[in-house]
Amino acid sequence: MDNSFEITFFSDSKYEEITAEISYKDQILCQLNKDKGPENIEIEFFSDARLLAEQDRMKFSLSTFLQVITEATEELKIS
Repeated sequence: MDNSFEITFFSDSKYEEITAEISYKDQILCQLNKDKGPENIEIEFFSDARLLAEQDRMKFSLSTFLQVITEATEELKIS
């Protein structure tokens, strides 16, 4: 996985089940939850992102992002 991405699993009081938060360069991108079951994982994107410096802008490879999403989803299903 690209070192710029981080997956954090935790219990969020808004959800009944454990959630996964995906960050890019310390900026939260989205959160996955499995309250509707492991086959119906939902994703929530955060639009209130802080402004990043030009060299840190949120531009990355789609294939890398999909790999991170897949990794987080698989871990969330078994947790």
